[in-house]
Amino acid sequence: MNTLDVINSRHSYRGKYKNIAVPRSDLIKIIEAGISAPSGCNKQTTSFIAVDDKKVLDELKSVIDPPVGETAPAAICVLTQRINAYRDKCFAVQDYSAAIENMLLAIVELGYESCWYEGHITDDDGINHKMEKS
Repeated sequence: MNTLDVINSRHSYRGKYKNIAVPRSDLIKIIEAGISAPSGCNKQTTSFIAVDDKKVLDELKSVIDPPVGETAPAAICVLTQRINAYRDKCFAVQDYSAAIENMLLAIVELGYESCWYEGHITDDDGINHKMEKS
């Protein structure tokens, strides 16, 4: 696919996923796309954790309410650090957003479906902290 086809083909998939493992080599390619994203003042505030172990994945999914991606065979957790770049400005949100978009496009290119889940995970209900402890 060319770049515009990939961009225009990307969509959020909220259906059931096939019970097929995602090869680690593909997870690495996807994360490399995230690492290649621009970073405000090159502060590199974003880190990634690929999860394909069913037990760990099930533990993470068990604390997400409402449930999402229940049948997904893998997930990539995106973490960020609040590092001020200059003038007390932090670009962590822009950094992880660019990284996630790069990964979403790589996922399309590799022939997978995906969805970016964030809102109810980072809300005030503390699901992100429950995931951290899983």
